[in-house]
Amino acid sequence: MAIDLELGLVWDSDQKNFEINLRLSGPDGLDQMDFPRHAITIDVDELRTLTGDEQEYAARLSEMVFAEPLIERYYRKAVDSAGTDSVHFRLHLNGPARFHELRWESLRTPGKPDMPIAVTGNVMFSRYLSGENWPLIPSRQYRERRALVIVAAPSNLDEFEGLAEVEHDAEIARARTALTDYYRVDVLERASLAEIAKYLDKDYYEVLYVVAHGWLTEDVPRLLLEKADGTGDVVDARRLAERVQAVGNKPTLAMLASCQSAAASEGNGVTSDSGALAGLGPRLAEAGVPAVVAMQGDITMVTAQTFVSVFFDAFRTEPVVDWAMAKARAAVRQRRDWWAPVLFSRLRSGRAYHLPAFTTKADDTWDDLSRLLARGRVTPVLGPGLADGILGSRSEIARRWALRRQMPIAWHGRTNLAQVAQYLRVTKKPNMVPIYLSEFLMSELVERVETAAGDDPFVGLPQRLLTGSDPSPAIREVGRRMRARNPADPYTVAASLNAPIFVTTGWTDLLQDALEEQGKEARTMCYPWYRSSTWEDIAGQRLDDWPDPDVDKPWVCHLFGRLEDPDSLVLTEDDYFAWLTAWIGKRNLLPESLGELSKALSVRSLLFVGYQLREWDFQVLFQGIQSFGGQGVLDDTLNVGVQLMPEVDVIEPEAAQRYLESALKQVNIFWSDTKTFMKELQDRIGT
Repeated sequence: MAIDLELGLVWDSDQKNFEINLRLSGPDGLDQMDFPRHAITIDVDELRTLTGDEQEYAARLSEMVFAEPLIERYYRKAVDSAGTDSVHFRLHLNGPARFHELRWESLRTPGKPDMPIAVTGNVMFSRYLSGENWPLIPSRQYRERRALVIVAAPSNLDEFEGLAEVEHDAEIARARTALTDYYRVDVLERASLAEIAKYLDKDYYEVLYVVAHGWLTEDVPRLLLEKADGTGDVVDARRLAERVQAVGNKPTLAMLASCQSAAASEGNGVTSDSGALAGLGPRLAEAGVPAVVAMQGDITMVTAQTFVSVFFDAFRTEPVVDWAMAKARAAVRQRRDWWAPVLFSRLRSGRAYHLPAFTTKADDTWDDLSRLLARGRVTPVLGPGLADGILGSRSEIARRWALRRQMPIAWHGRTNLAQVAQYLRVTKKPNMVPIYLSEFLMSELVERVETAAGDDPFVGLPQRLLTGSDPSPAIREVGRRMRARNPADPYTVAASLNAPIFVTTGWTDLLQDALEEQGKEARTMCYPWYRSSTWEDIAGQRLDDWPDPDVDKPWVCHLFGRLEDPDSLVLTEDDYFAWLTAWIGKRNLLPESLGELSKALSVRSLLFVGYQLREWDFQVLFQGIQSFGGQGVLDDTLNVGVQLMPEVDVIEPEAAQRYLESALKQVNIFWSDTKTFMKELQDRIGT
């Protein structure tokens, strides 16, 4: 397992130096951290005078960085601890733009002036970037591999002093050579800012491949793109970053390549963007592009071509950008300009996306799950993600609700539904929050109907379902239409499972409707967490009259309430704490007639579907189920499958796996959206 070493350099504008923070993470996931008292000084002006002497440049930069002895000790400890495994060395630079222009890749191994760290055996070196108000980077799911190639070759290039002619067709050919075997390549006909934004907004591209002239003006990168008529358009790179930030489908990787001059076509010429592309890298990362590879300074065509080809070959094999970068650097190590390609990354693990599959032993997991389901030995635990097609995710609901009410909540809290609901609880009457939610959802449904067209299931929804404040009837009708059109609808697949008990944190009765459509008689209960409610109140009838659950007459247990019973909804942060308190207090008071529910949560295997790891629904439920039968029972008896939606989860998947395994030893995560998982589940078990 890789060792993670992070060197953080934080600019102190008063002292004109960098404060240091160090973090070393081992195979056990535990962090060792240090914050040395002494800062280091990086002399940019001196280093600029040494750009023509790579050895001297590297020596002086290394002396400046390793002036703090603790940095060297951390580096040596990381290398020694890794042994034959990898060291993931991240430079986390937080400082003015001029420091991003430096050749950090030239850093030498302490005591070995001829050994660059970036091309040392098992070391993967990258520049890690983050910011307090930067958009979050989700863990992405694998999609069709597509690349958008942009070559800016203005027709009036001769009017711009000192810029070589761009061989437009040759640049496109080089890009196709590097990409075609692995990607479907689209080439932008006009390299204008408007066309770039249009294409990125229209389709998803994994790779944005840009070839353009550029230069720096007062530390601001300028790119020479094209106007609509093909002439040159000098664009502030910040405008390009703003356009990228505004599009919904941001590229996973941006490759920023310098233009090749005619002289370079023989392999001896060099090109230079004066640092513009390296300056653009951090801005694209800030805009939300997870990984940016840029060419800094002078680079020969041979180096650039070899690097790009090896990089994409490695990235295709294993979508870890740091690993692909290490492979490509090794391929050009003997070139004098090997240091020119730079990786700016927002990905701590380096992994760009995840395949929709279980994380370990996928085939064995599916086989085990099929056998357990056939025997009725699995309890499906269904989250709100199954209803995303109707209501949107909890994160989306929170964001829209906060926007609608103009709530003064920090940007990072506006996608946290519990926090948004808590704001209303504090500023309004506590018991009104469920009413506000119902009214908001109804208004959303009305707007959806007004804009619906074509085969949208909201088209023509009866007006009688859109009056009043209860959105449940309209939601159930839309759900019925969606199930009728799609045999792989998540609720249809869930209802077909051979399960006597379903547990859900969804607010709707869409599951009960799907069960009834398949000839099953569902019995609904709602967990009595609120006020003075008791187990005897949860079913609307005497529990003694309830027959034991079976596949044809399953129980559906709503743990976090139903829209049809507003008092039962768990919405605010206070509600979740009250729910946990009630869960702990009432679990030992479970009536004998509900003994099957206890077995479903503490003895049978669990299958979580439709959750986001960082949301309160999953975290509180997960802790509650852990405590239901005792930790020892869970560890000894359960196999747990967890489908998590990566598009909205910002936690690193490897960290998520460790987190779940710390509580449940036998756990396997399936990274995908709910629809993809349920369709594969249907195909695998033949429901």
